[in-house]
Amino acid sequence: MSVAAAQALSADAAIKLCDAYLDGLTRGDLESVLALFAEDATIEDPVGTEIKRGAEALRAFYQIACDSITEAVRQGPPRVAGTHVAFAFMATIGSGPDAMQIDIIDIFECDAAGKVAAMRAYWGPENMRAHSA
Repeated sequence: MSVAAAQALSADAAIKLCDAYLDGLTRGDLESVLALFAEDATIEDPVGTEIKRGAEALRAFYQIACDSITEAVRQGPPRVAGTHVAFAFMATIGSGPDAMQIDIIDIFECDAAGKVAAMRAYWGPENMRAHSA
């Protein structure tokens, strides 16, 4: 068995990781979200923006996300390829008549410990719309 095969995520581990991430975002639980990431992790959200690197940058980014996201629902099962996990979800930002929904695809690259070492989020203006009650 190769090293890469030994480190591959199982489908169950991927589901638990994705759901823990979305649950933490929805509950506004910054610490639980950050606990999923490696200390020197990077995030690019959305893809094409400046890459944020390390604990301090992730804390600043996810504080805003945890304060803003009121719902995050996975759409379909995560797709796993070795140590990479791709998953689609819909995030609701805010509440009431000004709430917005965003359709997002996140890709996690995990380290040997199962922590997220890199996250890239795919979405753009065409994926945003007013929340439908």
